[in-house]
Amino acid sequence: MKMYADERREHIYTYIKSHKRATVKQLSDYLNVTEATVRSDLRRLEGENKLIRTHGGAKIIDNLGSNLNFSYRLTQKHSEKHKISRHALKKIQPQQCIMIDASSTTYELAKLLTETTMELTIITNGLENAVLLKENPHLTVLVVGGFVSQDSNAITGNIDSQILEMYHIDYFFLSANGFTLENGLTDFSLPEVQLKKQMVKESENVIALIDKSKFDISSTLSFAKISDITEVITDETPSNIWKQNVSFSLTVAP
Repeated sequence: MKMYADERREHIYTYIKSHKRATVKQLSDYLNVTEATVRSDLRRLEGENKLIRTHGGAKIIDNLGSNLNFSYRLTQKHSEKHKISRHALKKIQPQQCIMIDASSTTYELAKLLTETTMELTIITNGLENAVLLKENPHLTVLVVGGFVSQDSNAITGNIDSQILEMYHIDYFFLSANGFTLENGLTDFSLPEVQLKKQMVKESENVIALIDKSKFDISSTLSFAKISDITEVITDETPSNIWKQNVSFSLTVAP
């Protein structure tokens, strides 16, 4: 009987969780599928933060600390995230109010903003972002959310999120675990997704900072439809189907 892709990925996750790690060949033999299929599934599972790909296979993420997932993501695609964030910085003008989410990509943007001399108001639900940005005297930093997430940089919940309605937000810079034409921007944390939905709603321009690996990957929960997005800044031109079917501006950072 043919196995659906989501069922196959669940079998892969269960196998690796049981054995702690597995090679692509082991999983290929176990499921009787090609190694190319297994690699594709491993990329998807890594995008959902369920495992870490290794040379020739994958292993389960060890829960060794409250900020491990975020710390690990900071090391992934670092040059691509920096390139994207450097281009995003060019959009910001003095006296604007901008918002950045708690993703590892926008953390790169926050690092760049620590050196700006522009007078800006910055709203974020990123704990590490706020810690960085508060050191710059040119920036007014506001934090929204309520609860500190154990496995990420995010502050989540609806506590004080009404503050979003009080400000004219010129740009909301955000990222996601996955991005598809069908589901838009997706993530896996329900509290964070709920807050991001409101952040999208209250922003004049929604700028998604998405590296190439996130395209055509869908996580559990959608928080922004294609029609909600003003612009996507990426590091590499995606497949033709994206250029033919999107309503937003697609920018490849030089």
